[in-house]
Amino acid sequence: MKKEVPDFIVDEETRLKKVKARARRSFFKKLAIALSAIIPSGFYLRFEANWLEVTRKKVVLPRLKNKTPIKLLHLSDLHFSETVSLDDIDFSLREGSSLSPDLCVITGDFITNKKSDHELDEMSKLLRKYTSKIPTFATLGNHDGGEWASSNGGFHSTQKVEDMLRKGGTKLLHNRSESIYIKGQPFSISGVGDLWSKTCLPHKCLAKRKSPSQKNHKILLCHNPDAKELLEPYDWDLLLCGHTHGGQLKIPFVNLTPFAPVRDHSIVEGLHSWKGRQIHVTRGIGNLWGIRLNCRPEVSLLELSSG
Repeated sequence: MKKEVPDFIVDEETRLKKVKARARRSFFKKLAIALSAIIPSGFYLRFEANWLEVTRKKVVLPRLKNKTPIKLLHLSDLHFSETVSLDDIDFSLREGSSLSPDLCVITGDFITNKKSDHELDEMSKLLRKYTSKIPTFATLGNHDGGEWASSNGGFHSTQKVEDMLRKGGTKLLHNRSESIYIKGQPFSISGVGDLWSKTCLPHKCLAKRKSPSQKNHKILLCHNPDAKELLEPYDWDLLLCGHTHGGQLKIPFVNLTPFAPVRDHSIVEGLHSWKGRQIHVTRGIGNLWGIRLNCRPEVSLLELSSG
């Protein structure tokens, strides 16, 4: 016989079971949608990390007297590691050398963490393939050894990377300057140590800024662009930096760089005018974690002219 009075307890239990079942179906549906977006995104992040871009920028140095631009190849952040192979680095160097630069500079972070002596020897051989044809200068980054690196799984000293560069035919400018001529034009190229490693000592290689010199055009290599305030009192025309990876993961459309390892997010990539001088920050060749977003690895060719 059918009950005249409904059993509200049984009906409520049935309703709750249906609600939970719908919730489960909704959760799994949302999870499937999320995974369908995340998985391709993960592949893209890895794809972009190896999608090299060659960029050209014109840099005006008014006192230059050359009729044809001086081509300066600016590389940085090679990050030899589990996610960046020597083949990847070789490809980038080959692309850069194909531009027939007059000079090459590399602004630090040759490795990400400790490498074996054999691996460093192999990197030396790779560098020498290109430095034997193009004069190459370098400075060190925070991953290349020292105080910061030793507390983050790297070498306690920069000596192994210094030896690797020397064997690779790369002239290291570690708080040092060198005068050279390029296409008959006099240049002073200086390099300072890394800011995070507390080895950025501009007083060891730079004069204080007074009136503009009419002699050498002064190029300064420094891994971290945040060092610019420390370098401001000194005499230089063009500061070349890396370190930022262009933000590593740059939020599309709004171009925010919350993961860039710098205080000043207004100078994360590209060519900038700063207090009457110029700063160029390259996005670099390598990466951390094997991913990039909206900031492809970069080989930068700077064409220096009088404008």
